[in-house]
Amino acid sequence: MGFIEESDVRRLLEDETLVAEIAKAVVEDPESMESLADDIADYLSDELEDDPTLRKAIVDAATANPEFKKTIVKKLVADLS
Repeated sequence: MGFIEESDVRRLLEDETLVAEIAKAVVEDPESMESLADDIADYLSDELEDDPTLRKAIVDAATANPEFKKTIVKKLVADLS
């Protein structure tokens, strides 16, 4: 149609009820959630390379996990063999 402008859309996004409805619909749709998860994971992956705080949080969480520690030991033993 061509008569909608970016400012019109921005004004719609100021409607908290509409934004909440959109967010709820996205969360309830499995394909949307998968796509959103992919997008967020891509951004986090990029951030992981540059953000020492995020990198430290991931390493700390991983090393606090006993199963992760077992995996590290197994991989180390395999590398030494």
